[in-house]
Amino acid sequence: MLRKFITSLMVLAIAFTVTTTANAGGGDYTFTVSDGAGSTGDDITLAALMDNIGADVQGWSLGVCHPTDLLTINGAQTGADTLTAKNGSPPDFDQISVYPTGATQGVVLCFTGCAVIGIVSGFEMLTMDYTITGADDASVCFCDTEGTPPVATVVVSGGASIPPAQNCGTVDVINPNQFSASSSTAVLGDAAGTTVSLVNVTMPAIDAVQVNVSYNGSVAMLTGVTPMFAFEFFAVQDPTTTPGAIVFGGLADTGADGTLDNQIPAGATTALFSVDWLTTAEGSMDTGFVDGAGNPPQDNAVWAGQGFLSQPTLVGGTLTVVNFNSFLRSDCNGDDIVNIADGIFGINWLFDSGSSNVPTCEDACDSNDDGTIDAADCIYIFNYRFLDGPEPMAPFPAAGLDPTTGDGVGCDGDADDL
Repeated sequence: MLRKFITSLMVLAIAFTVTTTANAGGGDYTFTVSDGAGSTGDDITLAALMDNIGADVQGWSLGVCHPTDLLTINGAQTGADTLTAKNGSPPDFDQISVYPTGATQGVVLCFTGCAVIGIVSGFEMLTMDYTITGADDASVCFCDTEGTPPVATVVVSGGASIPPAQNCGTVDVINPNQFSASSSTAVLGDAAGTTVSLVNVTMPAIDAVQVNVSYNGSVAMLTGVTPMFAFEFFAVQDPTTTPGAIVFGGLADTGADGTLDNQIPAGATTALFSVDWLTTAEGSMDTGFVDGAGNPPQDNAVWAGQGFLSQPTLVGGTLTVVNFNSFLRSDCNGDDIVNIADGIFGINWLFDSGSSNVPTCEDACDSNDDGTIDAADCIYIFNYRFLDGPEPMAPFPAAGLDPTTGDGVGCDGDADDL
């Protein structure tokens, strides 16, 4: 028993000594902190990961540090891979400590050398839980300064402590305030609109905005920009001088009368303006935001009083244009009337291979709107006309667009399939 205890102490001394041993194999080992994202106040979890392309690993120690003005650490736990690293079982030694500035971990897989980690990628050693407390992006890095005495970041292989290559993780702090462009679907040839809004979660009331909306004109032609907020000053740069971008500026309240009583409100979502389109082709077009557009160029920005506030998160939208055709459900023969003739037309089309009856709008023949045209649709028409059965599905009793898209059954050669 005494010999086993002394052997264990020797292994621990090799694993956790602060003095590291130079070893050419250090390039075979890489420690990486994973990335994360969230808004101020959100809780996130990052992981400390190991890649090994070299000799077997017997254990490791590490320290992870974070900026305390941007992140608060709430805890740290053994990684999922570490929990089974000793031949399916937890390691013989796994010590985790948490400090205000970071966390440490020391692992010995097996005191008797019965387990090692071979070639591996993305091995999860440790997970760390944080709360985002700042408004700026933060880096979480490996370090050799946590604990008393400080814990070194090393792998243990062949009895030597080897410093691994180290990669920091980045916490992308997402501003909860947004400029957002709506997404919508329009029918080819129709007018359409994209609403641009300010989502104000944490900012004070806003006095002025600058917005640049980008587009590629692939499915729609720009026809105008309409303010949706009662700006006291509103202007749009000449679109012909800013191809692919709509450069807009609005002053909510000039304060000329000595008061500011028309500000864009705090804690609310406010529609700023609508971009007006005429759809010209099938397909989709992204409507995003771009800085540095216009002549003179400007960025997407908001002001409260004379103060510039940090740029809101820019959330683009998509305009989707489809070529739907209107029809009357159950009007299988296309004569604008639903009667017994439509059921007979459908039966002849389905079962008489020599029939010349071919519907111009297959979707009209799909009376029960189940995405399949079969005898049930013809029976549906007979039941409706003679046995008090349910009326055909929409569009009925007037012609209109198919409310059921994506079923692959279309009209006049269009599949109505989003």
